[in-house]
Amino acid sequence: MFTIAVDVMGGDLGPRVAFKACKKILKSNPDLSLILTMTSEFAEDARSYFSRYLQRIQVIECVDFVAMDDQPARVLRHGKQSSMAMAVQQVKDGHAAGVISVGNTGALMVLSRSILGTLNGISRPALATQIPTRDKPLLMLDLGANLESSADQLCEFARLGAAWCKAQGQRSPKVGVLNIGQEACKGTTEVQLAGQRLTEQMSQHYVGFCEGDSIYSGELDVLACDGFSGNVALKTSEGLAGWVVIELSRVFDRSPLSWLLKPLWASLLRGVLKRFTSTRYAGALLLGVNGIVVKTHGKSDETAFAAAMNYLIDQTRVVDLNLLRAELVRLDPAE
Repeated sequence: MFTIAVDVMGGDLGPRVAFKACKKILKSNPDLSLILTMTSEFAEDARSYFSRYLQRIQVIECVDFVAMDDQPARVLRHGKQSSMAMAVQQVKDGHAAGVISVGNTGALMVLSRSILGTLNGISRPALATQIPTRDKPLLMLDLGANLESSADQLCEFARLGAAWCKAQGQRSPKVGVLNIGQEACKGTTEVQLAGQRLTEQMSQHYVGFCEGDSIYSGELDVLACDGFSGNVALKTSEGLAGWVVIELSRVFDRSPLSWLLKPLWASLLRGVLKRFTSTRYAGALLLGVNGIVVKTHGKSDETAFAAAMNYLIDQTRVVDLNLLRAELVRLDPAE
C-alpha cells in the first residue's frame, strides 16, 4: 500500500473541500492510503465521510492549524503541533512517501526545512513546477516560497532545476534566469551577479537571461527567478488564459456564422487553454528539502486539490532523492 499525508487545514474554502478531493483520489487509486491531519473538531466528520475507506485512511487529530495569515517565524516557534507540521512529520518518520498542504506557503517552507532538512548545499527550498511551452515543459522556480532572493540563492535554484532535470534523464538541460533584458548589464544587482556566477560555474547548462516574453518559447528546460517575479509571471499567464477564453467567446457571439462555429472552436481551445489554468497545474513541488512536499494554492476547489494530489503521487514515483542529491554534488562549484 502506497501512503501520502494530507494537511486538510488552512485553505480558503475549508477542510471539506480537501475531504471531497481525497475521496475522489481514493476511488481512482485502490493501492493508495492517506494520513489526514486536522484539528479535533473535524475528526469525527472525517471518519464518517470516509466510512467506506476506513482501512485506507488514518486521521491524526492536532491541537492547532496554520492560518493563511500566520507569520512563518511564529509558526516555526509555536506551530510544531499544527496539522501542517504533523503532516510533514509523517514523511520524516517514514510513514508517508510525500505530503501535500493547501496552507500558508511560507509556513510550509520553514516547517519542511526544519523537520526534513535540505539537500546538499541548498539553503532555501524553492517552489517549482513544470509549465507548458511551445516545444517542451519548462521547470520554473521559485514560484513564491522566497519573495526575495540573493545571487547565491538564484544560483542554488538554477542548480536545483538542472539537477532535477538530470535526475529525470535529461543529459544537458538548458538553464536561464528571469530578467528584464538579455544583456548582462540589465536587472538588479543580485540578478546580474547570479548571471556572472552561473556563467562561471555552470557554463555547460547556463544560457543567459530570459525575458518574460520568452518564457513560453520552448528554448529552456529550467528558469530560475525570485519567488515574487515567478509567482507574478505564473499567475499573469493563468489570468491571460482565462481572459482569452472570454474574449474569444465574445468574438464568436458577434455574428451568426461565427456563433455556428463556436462549439468546434471552443472544444479545440479548451484543450489548449486548459494546460495553463491553475486547476490543471494546481501543485508545486517544494524542491530542495529532504522529502517530497507539494503545495497547492489556498483557493483550491475540489478539482484543483485532486489535481495537486495526483501531482504529488506522480512526483513520489518519479523523483529519486538519492539521484537528485548525486546530481547536486556534481553541479556544486565547491566540489
